[in-house]
Order: sequence, then structure tokens, then C-alpha cells
Amino acid sequence: MPNLNPAISVIIPTYCEEETIEGCLKSVINQRFDYGRIESIVVDSHSPDNTREVAKRSADKVLDLVERGVGRARNAGAKIAQGQILLFLDADTYLETDFVAQIYNAFADKRVVCVSGILRSLERLEPLDKLFAVSHYGFTNKLAELSAHLGFPMFPSVCCSARKSVFMKVGGFREDIACAEDISFSREMGRVGKCLVNNKATAYTSVRRISKCGKKQMYSMYFKNYVKLFVLKQNPWVQDFPHINTT
Repeated sequence: MPNLNPAISVIIPTYCEEETIEGCLKSVINQRFDYGRIESIVVDSHSPDNTREVAKRSADKVLDLVERGVGRARNAGAKIAQGQILLFLDADTYLETDFVAQIYNAFADKRVVCVSGILRSLERLEPLDKLFAVSHYGFTNKLAELSAHLGFPMFPSVCCSARKSVFMKVGGFREDIACAEDISFSREMGRVGKCLVNNKATAYTSVRRISKCGKKQMYSMYFKNYVKLFVLKQNPWVQDFPHINTT
């Protein structure tokens, strides 16, 4: 009798993402994956728009959380996930058709507990903005790869995966902070096992937050909050991110 449990569970936290979630889910459905079923779980933070209705057209499971928080949403999705590998995506992130297979194959090494893909810009941009996006994601990818090699992984959660057993062991994502919860999580995973970046797994994600809030402001905000969290061992100043519209 075939195993009906999914090989991997994709968890997507959302809030007011009716314009992006369908494309994200379609990129999951269109994966070339020969190792079993891919389960898709959308965890919505009680959006006032049609995010949940759109998600229900394609997702296997859609949760509605009254309390907002991206860490809380990811943890809620992980609790109901049936796959032993968890893949966390942002709602404005689309995958190459072999992305899930590349991520899944990396876990053939039993020492591996956390795997990140690499990021490219989703939007078609003007030349100067395109140059910025290439530089931004190039830096992000290199930082993730170098930090993993040095033993203190700093993975953005845009397209990050984990063994569910180890995810539960470290307690998942912190729910008490809104900034750097992904970096904190990957560092905890790095204390348990091997973390790596799979350069063959490519995802395309939006630069809308940086574009809308401003490059200087966003970089400054992240830097100051990371210093406070990881150097001063205090909670970051930012406790809630404003939602950035897709339009």
C-alpha cells in the first residue's frame, strides 16, 4: 500500500496577500518532484481581504490565525504538517520547477538539518533598481553561504527548509520578536546539525518592502535590530512590521 504521507510540507505565512499567494502556490504545484507528495499549507493571520479564499483554490490546508506574527504562523503550520521536511516560503516568492527536489535531495545527508535556497529578484526593474536587486540578493546569498560554512548560519526564511524533528527540538521560530526571528532560528538549527545553502535551488522573491520603505531606512533598521538582538542580547526595537501592499 503506498505511503500517503507527503514527502515534504510547504508552509506559507500570509497577511493580505491575495495578489501574490496564487502565483506562489502555483509554483509549488508545478514542481518536478518524484519523491512523493508535496503538501501545501497556508497560515493566514486573519487577513481582511480575500487571501484565504484565493489560497483555498490551490492549498491543501488553510489556517486562519486571529493573532498576527510570522513566527507564530510558521510554527502553527509546522504543527499540522505531515511531511518530515518543512519548507518555509514567503507569499511573494516563486520557485524554479526543480526547487523542491533540490532542497529535498540535500537532506539525504543525515547530518543536514537546515537547507536554504538562493534568491533572485522577482520583478522586472529599471536598470538602477535591477542593479540594486542583483547586489542585494547576491550579498544575501553569499552571507548565508559563508555563515553556514563558518558554523553560525544566517538564513533568511524566504525559502528555508528544516527537518521537522529538529525543528520541534529547537522550538521552531521565536514568536516574541518580529525582526530576525529567521536568523535566530537558523542559528539554533546550526547548534544541532549541519546547515547549508543549495546553490542549485533558486527562488524568485519581491523587493517590494525595500522599495516601499527605502533602501537606507531598511538596511539601517535591520542592522540596528540585529546588533541589539545578537550582540547586546536584547529584544529588537521593531516588534511589528507594517504590511507592504503588493500594488
